[in-house]
Amino acid sequence: MTSHNPKATLIGSIAILLWSSLALFTTQANLVPPLLLLCLTFGVASLLFFIVYLCKGELRSSWSKTPTSAIVMGGLGFYFYHFCYFYAFQHAPPVEAGLIAYLWPLLIVLMAGMTKGNTLSWTHLVGAVIAFIGTGIMLQSRASTSTIEVNTIYDWTGYAAAFACAFIWSSYSVANRRFQSVPSSAVLWYCLVTTILAGLSHWMIEAPNTATSLDYPASTWIAVLGLGFGPVGIAFFCWDFGVKKGNLSLLGVLSYTAPALSTAWLGLFTDAQLTTGQIIACLLITAGALFASLMPNKKMPSTYSEAEGI
Repeated sequence: MTSHNPKATLIGSIAILLWSSLALFTTQANLVPPLLLLCLTFGVASLLFFIVYLCKGELRSSWSKTPTSAIVMGGLGFYFYHFCYFYAFQHAPPVEAGLIAYLWPLLIVLMAGMTKGNTLSWTHLVGAVIAFIGTGIMLQSRASTSTIEVNTIYDWTGYAAAFACAFIWSSYSVANRRFQSVPSSAVLWYCLVTTILAGLSHWMIEAPNTATSLDYPASTWIAVLGLGFGPVGIAFFCWDFGVKKGNLSLLGVLSYTAPALSTAWLGLFTDAQLTTGQIIACLLITAGALFASLMPNKKMPSTYSEAEGI
C-alpha cells in the first residue's frame, strides 16, 4: 500500500480552497469581457508557471515529455471551461452560476463510475437525484424572486454556460486519466494554449463589437491578478502535488466542500443576499455529491481523485 504524505495532502487541500474563491474573484472582475478576462488571467498564470519552471530548469524536458494530444486536450479543456465560467457569471446570478458550475464533482463520480473497470453504484444515482433536486430548488427560488430584481437583467444563456462548465470540467478530468505519466509542468503549456486561444478569440469576436479598454479600476485589476495567481495559477501546483503524493481519497471527499465554500465567500464578501432556497440548494448539492462518494467499492474515491488530477 502506498504511504500518504500528510504535508502533500494539506497542500492539495489548498487547491480546493483556492478554487472555491474562483466565483468571488470572477464577480469582482465582471467589467472585463469574458474572453479578454480569460486571456489576462491565464496570461498571468502562464508567466507564473514559465518563471517557476525556468528557474527549475524543466522547460525543455517538460516540452519533450508532454505529448501534443495532452497539450491540445488540456488547453481546450482550460479554455472552454473558464470561458463558460466567466460568461456564466456575467449573464446569471453569481450564487446560482457558482452552484450549477460546481456540479462537476458529482458528474466526475458518475462518469468515472461508468468507465471501464468501475461500476455505477446506487449511491451515485441517489446522490445525483439529491444534487439535482437542490439545483431545481435554487432555480425555482430565483424564478420566484426575479420579478423583484427589475434592475438586473439575466438570461438563460448564463445558466446554460454554468451547466456547460460542469460537463466540460468533469469530462476533461475523467479523460485526463490517460495522461497520468505526463509531468506536472505540462500545465504551463495548457495555460499558454488557453492564453493564445483567448487572445485570438477576443480579437476576432469581442474587440470588433466592443470598445475594448484596459482602463479598469484598481479593484478589477486586483481580481484579475488574484485569479491568475490563485484559482488558475498556484492551485494547479498544489493540486498536482497533492494528488500524486497525498491522500487521494481524502482530497476527493474534501473537493465536495467547494460549492459550500464558494457560496459562503459570495455571501460574505459581496452584496449577494443568500435566500433560504439558495442555502438549501447549496446544502443539497454538497450532500448529494458527498453521498455519491459513499459507495460500496472503496476504490472509487481514489479513482475520482486520480481522474481529476491536472
